[in-house]
Amino acid sequence: MDQFPLGFRFHPTEEELVNHYLMGKVQRYTDSWVIPELEDFYAWDPWDLPRLYPGILNVPSDGWDWFFICPSPYVAQNSEHVKRKTRSGHWKITCRRDDIKDRDTKVLIGTKRILVFYKGHTKTGWVMHEYHLNPELLSGYSSTLQIPYILCRLKRKPSESLDTFPSFGGVSSVTDNTPVASQHESTEDADQEVSN
Repeated sequence: MDQFPLGFRFHPTEEELVNHYLMGKVQRYTDSWVIPELEDFYAWDPWDLPRLYPGILNVPSDGWDWFFICPSPYVAQNSEHVKRKTRSGHWKITCRRDDIKDRDTKVLIGTKRILVFYKGHTKTGWVMHEYHLNPELLSGYSSTLQIPYILCRLKRKPSESLDTFPSFGGVSSVTDNTPVASQHESTEDADQEVSN
């Protein structure tokens, strides 16, 4: 799978990410070689993730996006108690959930949440889109029961200088290759604040 035609890129729509890749993971039929699974995604600083998986996708992308399937950080479907602190900062929610609907049937298939990474109080150019399945589409799940997996799309704004993050593509500040232990945050934490 190392050879692809010139110009070939992995550029899925949000509907495809939710309806095929995330649904496929939950129901165990997805193309697992395309989007890797990372158990401790939220414990790592975002600039370390591409270094951890230099072949993060086995197909070419545009160089600014990386995709992961990971265990949900939420305790329950509507819970705000999450694990989003890393060694250097934290992820902060920037908006409410956006609905993702099937293009043809208009049925709600999932939701998206956008988060930005902060080092202390400083906003960085690292952005994450969290994709969640609509649990009502799956037998055995209710609207209050958390589906065990979500899909994360890690994005780096082109204006973000990699010089700010020396571990990216070089020697990592995480010397033992071990992420910081995840910590629970409450709705009162900065993670829940809305930024523009």
